[in-house]
Amino acid sequence: MLKYRFPEGFLWGTATASHQIEGDNFYNDWWEFEQKGKIKNGQISGKACDSWNRYEEDFDLIEKLNNNAYRFSIEWSRVEPEEGRFDQSAIERYRAMLLSLRRRNIEPFVTLHHFTNPLWIAKKGGWLNPEIIDYYLRYVERIVSEFKDLVNYWMTINEPNAYAFMAYLYGQFPPQKRSLMKMLRVLNNMVKAHAKAYQVIHKIAPNSKVGIAYNVIYFEPKNPKSFIDRKLTNFADRIYNRVFIETLTTGRFSSPFIKEEIPYAKDTLDYLGVNYYTRILMGLRMTPPSGEKSDFGWEIYPEGIYKVVKRFYKLTGKPIYITENGISDAKDEKRPKYLISHLIQLHKAIEDGGRYKGVFSLVIGGQL
Repeated sequence: MLKYRFPEGFLWGTATASHQIEGDNFYNDWWEFEQKGKIKNGQISGKACDSWNRYEEDFDLIEKLNNNAYRFSIEWSRVEPEEGRFDQSAIERYRAMLLSLRRRNIEPFVTLHHFTNPLWIAKKGGWLNPEIIDYYLRYVERIVSEFKDLVNYWMTINEPNAYAFMAYLYGQFPPQKRSLMKMLRVLNNMVKAHAKAYQVIHKIAPNSKVGIAYNVIYFEPKNPKSFIDRKLTNFADRIYNRVFIETLTTGRFSSPFIKEEIPYAKDTLDYLGVNYYTRILMGLRMTPPSGEKSDFGWEIYPEGIYKVVKRFYKLTGKPIYITENGISDAKDEKRPKYLISHLIQLHKAIEDGGRYKGVFSLVIGGQL
């Protein structure tokens, strides 16, 4: 039997998002989105997992899994439900969560923005409005000041690329604006928000490690010999995978349509969180993958995690954590093979000499 030994101090964790687990988040744009019947079959988050009240039970399960890390998000709309009014009781609840994790020797990784926006921010134009950067920084300053004694690892934004694409290009997330230029402006504002938050966090908590959780898709041409397929692949890869990260390494936002020097964004990553799920084959004629798929229809391609972590470690030179990896599998039939096959590929990357520091599984549509 083959044995795979991971480095001493490697982090094994679970990843969640506040709106998906807490329940009763009434004051954000996703709650309003749900109430308008925008979710499949009219579903609403409602009580969700009621983790806001049952977090101790959740942490018992995490401990039972022998996790030594837990990634979760602060719900901005809970702590600042109205502009300029911070809810101290909500802040104290998050402090209680952090203390509970510390008692269990579980390292918290805290995400400051995970898709949802307070309604009052959404009414002001959300991430299309450059003023959101200042509002976001005020929120970041308050949260980091409150929890600097308990948190070592901060993630400023979860999947800024996925958020910008889904909300402002595909129109599947609120506010459902479909425009390539708006999508790029949102991505540009998020780059600036991250870069300035990086500086704010380090000013308040100099020893903190600050990164992002970034969704990476492994794009390949459907027909490697096709010039068009290769061009489409390069365009998708540049817009989705590279623009944001390259800005944080070079200080230059360079998309096909918006170019801007942002010098204060250069070298604003202490580590990179990679969220990896699938590969997409790009071609003039798009057809679904023929291999094994998740319930979402995403191709299961474990080799992709090896390829993307190698590439992004080379690009950034920073330690990499797999901050999300998992499968939508309601019947729990494919999950064990999925997780093991991806861990084997990650182990291969570690053996090649990269600084890959931990992995967080995201449970979708079933139980781990």
